[in-house]
Amino acid sequence: MVLSDDEFKLFSHLVYNESGLIIKETKKEFLQARLQKRLQANNLTSYYRYYKFITDKTRGQRELLDLVDSLTINETSFFRNRPQFDLFSSLVIPTLFKKKSSDEKKIRLWSAGCSRGQEPYSIAMSILMQVESIKTWNIKILASDISLRMLECAQKGIYSEHDMESLAPEMRSRYFDKVEVNFQIKPQVKQLVVFDYHNLKYENGLKGLDVIFCRNVMIYFDQQEQIRLIEKFYHCLADGGYLFLGHAESLQGLSDKFRFIFHNKGAVYQKIGPGTP
Repeated sequence: MVLSDDEFKLFSHLVYNESGLIIKETKKEFLQARLQKRLQANNLTSYYRYYKFITDKTRGQRELLDLVDSLTINETSFFRNRPQFDLFSSLVIPTLFKKKSSDEKKIRLWSAGCSRGQEPYSIAMSILMQVESIKTWNIKILASDISLRMLECAQKGIYSEHDMESLAPEMRSRYFDKVEVNFQIKPQVKQLVVFDYHNLKYENGLKGLDVIFCRNVMIYFDQQEQIRLIEKFYHCLADGGYLFLGHAESLQGLSDKFRFIFHNKGAVYQKIGPGTP
């Protein structure tokens, strides 16, 4: 079935209102292909019937989530964008531990759009590599995604040989257990991460965060949604907190409430507030 222009507008507006994702007209065939798979999965024979189904708040909410899930690109890897993780390890982690060592020793981080878990686990491994002992510390990494399917994979923490390509042998042996042909993340890493569903269109009540990673997510939003999302992150972060974005993403023209830090090819934004250098 060919997706008409009116049907394309109907579904693209629905997806935008639900998730903030922009589906451009050039992606019409992509949307059509994804819709056809969802129709087959639900034994429906027309786009109109499928639309009526997913907009039924009593029956179609889970299917609407599945549709949005099918439209997202979940490309990720361990320590993706090494310069950023080098900056996180060499600058951000030491600064946070020095700052928090005299108070409650509580550090909170958020991986927004965590996909299959490689990013939050990379954050956890970075912390473990930099700190000799975290037993006296209260550290949690909230990892959220709009895809329930990706969250399920992330929670399991099992990765293939291909997934492990970016990790050196010593990293594999230190933080993973070999399970047949795959690799299982070790409990010492997993215990630092809490996975949960979250749609970035809505609030989640997070406050006082020290670090937010939201990389390669804003590129799917229009400027209005980008500004709203950055304002949300601003209120979620503690004064002086850090925001990591994707290498193709920038706050230029979106917000003047952050200080740009560039070090050895790695970039991060720091929330401007009382006491921020």
